[in-house]
Amino acid sequence: MRTIDRYILKSHLGPFAFGFFVTTGVLFTQVLKRFLDDFLAKGISPLTIAEVLVLSLGHTLALSVPMAVLVATLMAFGQMAQDQEITALKASGVSLYRIMAPVLAGSAFICGVMILFNNYVLPESNHRLAGLLIDIGQKRPTVNIEPGIYVDDFEGYRLYIGDKNEDSDEIRHVRVQRDRPDSSPDILVAPRGRLYFVNNGQSLVIELYGGEWHQLPDENSLDYRVTRFDSQTVMIHDVAAQLQRTARTSRGDREMSLAMIHGAIVDKRQKIDKLLRRVDEQSRKPLLAKMELLDPAQRTAALASRRVVKPGRLTAGTEARLRDTARMEKTSIDGYERSIRQLQVEQHKKYAIPAACLVFVLLGAPLALRSGRSGMTMAIAFSISCFLVYYLFLTGGEKLADRRLLPPFLAMWAANLTFGILGALLTWRSVRDSSTINYRRLDPRTWWPWRRRFA
Repeated sequence: MRTIDRYILKSHLGPFAFGFFVTTGVLFTQVLKRFLDDFLAKGISPLTIAEVLVLSLGHTLALSVPMAVLVATLMAFGQMAQDQEITALKASGVSLYRIMAPVLAGSAFICGVMILFNNYVLPESNHRLAGLLIDIGQKRPTVNIEPGIYVDDFEGYRLYIGDKNEDSDEIRHVRVQRDRPDSSPDILVAPRGRLYFVNNGQSLVIELYGGEWHQLPDENSLDYRVTRFDSQTVMIHDVAAQLQRTARTSRGDREMSLAMIHGAIVDKRQKIDKLLRRVDEQSRKPLLAKMELLDPAQRTAALASRRVVKPGRLTAGTEARLRDTARMEKTSIDGYERSIRQLQVEQHKKYAIPAACLVFVLLGAPLALRSGRSGMTMAIAFSISCFLVYYLFLTGGEKLADRRLLPPFLAMWAANLTFGILGALLTWRSVRDSSTINYRRLDPRTWWPWRRRFA
């Protein structure tokens, strides 16, 4: 049996590599489409672009590996079914469960590796990628200057241009607002100018030609002054034209390992308990004071004393303040609970997506074995559609969990449970029934007898 197991696993290696490279390439093109144009416009070096692409492989591999398992299962078992190898094994007394056993064992190994990958490698790659994208976003903000739009990315300045030449430094219909401390801003207007970098890209130079300098009235002077000039230069320092690397300490939910997620959940729950105790103490003190006044002896002593009870201290004013405080604390508690749900979703996702490797073996093997010789292509297309539905399950479940419509566990595991039950049912039917799947029944033209007569 070990020879058979090795043969079955070996037959899956080629299709797995094919499915892995194809699905990774398809997903990777989305990354290129998302970042490449912006990076080229900002003048990012090829080495930095390569670093972004390598770091983007983290979340790409998390999805492409389960997809590759599905493709490998379909192609390998489909080829074995076409070559009558499955029939020969069944005739030799080998059950379908035993045929699938080595593939399930291999997928379980891949599942374990992907869990470790999602826990240790993926959070770090996402963290470094997020930090690098933030640094790139702060580099050379002039590429975001669009004609007809005010730009306030530069501290102390606002810039407006009516038109710019993409192939040169020329700009037209320029308006620069320069803020002054404790005074009205200066406004420089010019019909044309130039825009370029100096000091190794750390300073932005705006040259204006044939314009006017408007000085608005302020507390020191009530005069409105207009000065005409042939040329005027405005230099803005520290515009980050060169990529500046920074170290980020904060992490999002997708940048955390399981231990970090657990610690963050515990911390937020402690904050919720602290807020609840504070609301309880704030509400309990006025209530106890009012309850004490119900005692006739204490009420008489309080009225006989010279102590003056301030208005609102034990009246509706206190209740209004407590109500407002409780509302603010409830808003904070809702924010912490929302963060906890997001962390729990990410926690379950680290296990649910790798577990799809096992689910796709249960689903793909019977589809390939029951498809017959002419139905393998349809089986592959049908299973790719299943993967798309699986992905929609994950994204939709994540949104429903964030809105409190589904618990985090069910939101992330609903797809595995649904497709796992379907795969187990198909496997059981494949063991009891050797008939193939007639994919012509999926054609709408064959659903009605009157349409079949005209086909």
